[in-house]
Amino acid sequence: MYDIINNPIPKSGMWTTMTIGELQLYIECLPKSDRAQAYHVMMLTLNACNRLVETEILAKEVFAS
Repeated sequence: MYDIINNPIPKSGMWTTMTIGELQLYIECLPKSDRAQAYHVMMLTLNACNRLVETEILAKEVFAS
């Protein structure tokens, strides 16, 4: 029997959950001078979430086959 897989990515109820497209539209509404940094943080966050999923979920024995 397999262990239950838990989501390793924390979620805060203080903020809404946006889609990637909604997040991109939000960033595009920022002043031009802030957009590059906002996209940079967004991509760093996506890569951090990807790493969490790969190391904490996809590497588990149930998915390794």
